[in-house]
Amino acid sequence: MSGHPKRASILHEQGGPGPRFDDIHLPPRPMGFSAYPLAEKDSGEVSPTAFMSSRGSRRSRWHLADDRTLLAVLTMISLVTHMYRIGRRSSVTWDESHFGSFSGKYMNRTFYHDVHPPLAKMLVALSDVLAGHNGTFNTKTTHIYPDYYNYRFMRVFNACFGVALTPMAFLTCRQLRMPAHFATMAALFVTFDNALCVMSRFILLDAPLLAFTALVLTMLAYFCRQRAQPFSYEWRKYLLLTGLSLGLVASSKWVGLFAVALVGIFTIQELYEMFCNVRMPVKVYAKHWAWRILALVVIPFTVYAFCFVLHFAVLNRYDSSANFMPMGFQVKLRGNPLSRQPYDIQTGSKVRLYSRESGTGYLHSHTHTYPSGSQRQQITGYGFADQNNFWNIERREVAGSFKDVDDVSAHSAPIDGPIGHGDLIALHHNSTDSYLYTELSFKAPVSLGLSEVCAVNASKSEARYPNSLWVVEIVDPEKRMNDGRIHPLGTPVRLRSIATGCILVATGERLDKDWGWGQAEIACDADDENSRRDSKYLWTIERHSNKDLPAVDLGKYMSTSFLKNFAVLNRQMWLTNNALIPDHDKHNVLESDPISWPFMVYPMRMVGWDDTGIKYLEIGNPFLWWASAIVCLVFPLQLLYWLVCWQRKCLTSWQTGEFREYIDGALMLWGGWALHYMPFFLMGRVTYLHHYLPALYFAILFLAYQICHTSAWYLAERNQRRVLFAASALVLFGFWWFSSLTYGWDKPIASLRGMQWASSWPVYEDVFDV
Repeated sequence: MSGHPKRASILHEQGGPGPRFDDIHLPPRPMGFSAYPLAEKDSGEVSPTAFMSSRGSRRSRWHLADDRTLLAVLTMISLVTHMYRIGRRSSVTWDESHFGSFSGKYMNRTFYHDVHPPLAKMLVALSDVLAGHNGTFNTKTTHIYPDYYNYRFMRVFNACFGVALTPMAFLTCRQLRMPAHFATMAALFVTFDNALCVMSRFILLDAPLLAFTALVLTMLAYFCRQRAQPFSYEWRKYLLLTGLSLGLVASSKWVGLFAVALVGIFTIQELYEMFCNVRMPVKVYAKHWAWRILALVVIPFTVYAFCFVLHFAVLNRYDSSANFMPMGFQVKLRGNPLSRQPYDIQTGSKVRLYSRESGTGYLHSHTHTYPSGSQRQQITGYGFADQNNFWNIERREVAGSFKDVDDVSAHSAPIDGPIGHGDLIALHHNSTDSYLYTELSFKAPVSLGLSEVCAVNASKSEARYPNSLWVVEIVDPEKRMNDGRIHPLGTPVRLRSIATGCILVATGERLDKDWGWGQAEIACDADDENSRRDSKYLWTIERHSNKDLPAVDLGKYMSTSFLKNFAVLNRQMWLTNNALIPDHDKHNVLESDPISWPFMVYPMRMVGWDDTGIKYLEIGNPFLWWASAIVCLVFPLQLLYWLVCWQRKCLTSWQTGEFREYIDGALMLWGGWALHYMPFFLMGRVTYLHHYLPALYFAILFLAYQICHTSAWYLAERNQRRVLFAASALVLFGFWWFSSLTYGWDKPIASLRGMQWASSWPVYEDVFDV
C-alpha cells in the first residue's frame, strides 16, 4: 500500500468525464494546510472512476449485474443469515431481560431511568406492541418465554436493523467510487461477520444503533457526491437526510455522538476550504453555513428532543426511579404518593428533605459515627427511602426577631404555626433522637475545606447550643407557592447555621465504603453568592406528614417545562453512566478493555456455558477482525510514508486530484473507526466487546476499501479478480466455521475445541476459572 502506484485496469463504469468542480464552491485544498499532497495546484473534479480505469474501458468481464439487482441479492443473503433459527432459544437471553423490562415499562406507561436515550428502547417497545403483548411478562434472565409471548417476532423485528447493514454497506462503497464487484465484496464482509450477526438476533439496542450509524455514513457519502452541485435538490436532500440520521443515532445511544463528531469534522474541513477561497462570495459562504446549521445542528437536536417528548408523553405513571426529576414533573405523574400532602409546614411536621444535587438523595443520619473529627453521629445523603431520612421541624424563633447568634436562645420552646422565610428552626432526627449540628472546629471527612455536619443526641448539652439552629432561606419558589412560607415540593430552601454562618451543602463526594457505606458527603460551606443558586446548597421538603393538617393536591401549585425535564434527565443519564465503573478487585468474564477489542482477545459469552443449554458466543469472524485491525493501525504509517515521498518529490505517478479522491474516502472510513474506538480509552466506565461493533463496521468497510485500491494500483485485472474471490471465500469460511456459536450450540462443550483459536477465548474453557 505504499511506493509508486502503477496503474492497472479495473471496471470502467458507464459515463464519460463529469463536470469539473465549480472552483467557487470547491477550490483546491490550500497548500501548507493540506493533510496530504496534491499532484498539481489545480485539483479539479474528474469522472468518478477515472483513477481506477487508466487502461481501457472494458466492462464485460466484471459486469455481473446492475446495482439494483446486486442490492436485492445481497439483501436476501443478509436476510437469510440473520433470520436462520432466530427463535431457537426460547428463554430470555443476556440483556433481553434488561431491555425487555423497559419495553414493559412503555406498555404499562410507568416511568423508568436508564443511561441510554429512548429511541432504540421505544423501537423495542414498538415490536412488543406489534407482537400483541400487554406488558405483563417480567423478562428476567433465564426465564422461559410463555406461549403467549411472541419473542420470535420481536427478534425478527430487531434483526431487520442488522439486515439493513448489508445494503447500506454496498451503497456507501458505491458512493465512495468503489466498483460494483468490490462494493459487493464489502457488503459480504459485513454480512458474514459473526459478531455483527449474533448481536442483531436478540432483543437488544445494538442493532438499531449499528443501523443508524451505517445510515449516517451512507448519507454522508451520498452528500459528498453532490459537492459539485451545491444547493441543488440532491445536495439539499442528502444534507438534510444526514442531519436526520444524526438525530436518530444520537437518540439511540450516546455512542452515536461519535458519528456526529465524524460529520462535524468533515463539515469543518469543508467550511475551512471555502473560507480559504478568496473568490467565494460572502453571501454564498454564509448560505453554506446556514444550510449546515439547519441540517446538522437544528434537525439532529429536534429529532433528539422529540424522542424525549414521546418518552415523557408515554411514561406518565409514577415510579420511585423518577425521584431525581424536578418536583413539578414528579407530582404530575399518575399514582405519585407525593401528590397529596399538607400544604403548610408547621412545628411538629415530619419531613423528608431531598437534595437538589443529583446523586445525593435524602438528608440522612444513622447511629454510625465519623472515624475522625468530632467522632459524632454521621450526617449523609442517602438515595433510597428509609426511616432514617425523616426529621421533625421545630421553629425556635420567628423571622425578624433576631439578627445573629447573640439574639437567640437555644433553650427556647418550639413556636407553633407555619414556618416561613427567615424563621429559625431545629431539625430533630426521629430515629436516633438527635439534632442536626455543626461547628467550625471540625473539618468535613472528605472535603477538608468545609466544616463537618453531625448529629448530637437530644439528651446532651450540645443539643441546646446555637450550633443546632438553622435559618430557613427560600430560593426561587414556585410562583403559586410564593407566599413567604415553605411548602412541600415547590419551595427550595437553604439552611444557614446561625452559629457559624455556613450553609448546609451536598458536596458531591462519597464517604469511604468501610465506615460511610459509600453514601454522599454532607458538609457546611461558607456563605457566598455561588450558594444562592447552586443546586448543591438547595434542599426541598419532598415528603411531609402532619396529622393536624389536611392533605391537598399539590399538582395544582406546581409547574414544569419540557426543557427543564429534558436537561435534568440528560444530566442524570450522564452521571449514571459515569457511575458504571468496573470493580478491579474481581474479574467479570463479560467485561473487556478497549485495547483487546480490535484483535478480539476476549470474545464474550452471552449465556450460561454448560453441556445442556443452547450457547451463544459474541465472537467475530477472525479474518475480518484481524485484517481490519491491521489496516486501521497501519494507515497512519502509510500516510506518513506518502507525505515523506511527496516532500522529497518522488511521488510523481498520481494523476491530477487522484490522491484527494482516494484520501477523502479513506479518511471518512478510517476516521469513523478512530472516532468510534479511541474515546473508549478515556472512559472510566465498564466496557464490553459489543461497544466495538460500530467501530468494526467502519473498519470492515475500510478493509474492503484498501483491498480495492491496492489491487487497482499493483495488480493486473486477472489478479484483482483472484484477490476478490480469495478474500470473499476466506471470510465466508470464517463465518461458517464459527456459525455454530452464532446460531446456537446445544451439544457438549468438548465438541467446541476446534473453535478455540486463541488461548484467551472462552470457547472451550474459561481462562479465569479458578
